[in-house]
Amino acid sequence: MISEIRVATVGVSDLERSRRFYAACFDYVELGAGRLSGEALGQLWGLPADMSADTVLLGPEGATSGLLRLVQFDRPGELYWGDYSAMQDYGHYALNVRVPEIQAAVHAVRTNGGSAKSGPTHWTVTPDLSAWDSLSYDPDRVLLDVFELEPAPGSLLADYDGRPSALQTVAIHSSDARRSAQFYAALGMRPLYDKVLHRMESFFGLPEGTGLHNINMMNPQAPDLGRLEIAQYVGFPGRSQRDRAVPPALGILTASLETDDLAAAELLLQAIGAEAAGERVELDLPGLGPVAARAYFGPDDERLELYERR
Repeated sequence: MISEIRVATVGVSDLERSRRFYAACFDYVELGAGRLSGEALGQLWGLPADMSADTVLLGPEGATSGLLRLVQFDRPGELYWGDYSAMQDYGHYALNVRVPEIQAAVHAVRTNGGSAKSGPTHWTVTPDLSAWDSLSYDPDRVLLDVFELEPAPGSLLADYDGRPSALQTVAIHSSDARRSAQFYAALGMRPLYDKVLHRMESFFGLPEGTGLHNINMMNPQAPDLGRLEIAQYVGFPGRSQRDRAVPPALGILTASLETDDLAAAELLLQAIGAEAAGERVELDLPGLGPVAARAYFGPDDERLELYERR
């Protein structure tokens, strides 16, 4: 078993400021906190030996998946992806959160230290699913896709408790959406939708004529959270951010998936040609407890963690 995305790890410049922002905007509560350092973090995150990190794990009260881990390193870093100044860059680039009412959510972002990139735009995802979608920035200009869904009765995403959600998706930019989808399908994910979108250039700030191949991958056991959104700008080539997406960088550094058999997951990743980013390690992660974990690179050098609880 390999899960949906349990945790997204994001480097921030001011841990307390970011914690307050996510609490105020999405009602996220603290689920664990602590300071991390040492060789194990070097293997898992690429953390230098002389660097430490203060962390806090956030999510809706009672949530166990689709969580947000904020990390402040003990030296300053720069945002490696997120503000769209180099929108062709590959890798992790946005956190997607579902909200009950889009206008109120955008107002909360703007009044609690974030900012809005684009106002709410309505678009049809599939015949039984449409959305009001808005791009915003958190206090470090990490991109937030904040959206209000309009699912038809019977849709996989129709059940909703009316509160801001855990992370619905973590978005990556890919050089080849189909290749990425095949990679994550090997990890147990399945497409919720697969569509090439046109006339979205103004919303995303893309050159005229650029298509957006969007594949939303879900774990069938948890279709309503922890999904992976794969975005390929068709005809607009990009570049890897592998060397920049490491501590003390700001932005989305890694996505974590849980497995009940790390050894079997390692064999699977080896079989599909995934490159390991470090050796297997044992450590205690605030909010998760003791785990065995290993990091890998995805098809476009996005960093992934597989972990097994001890």
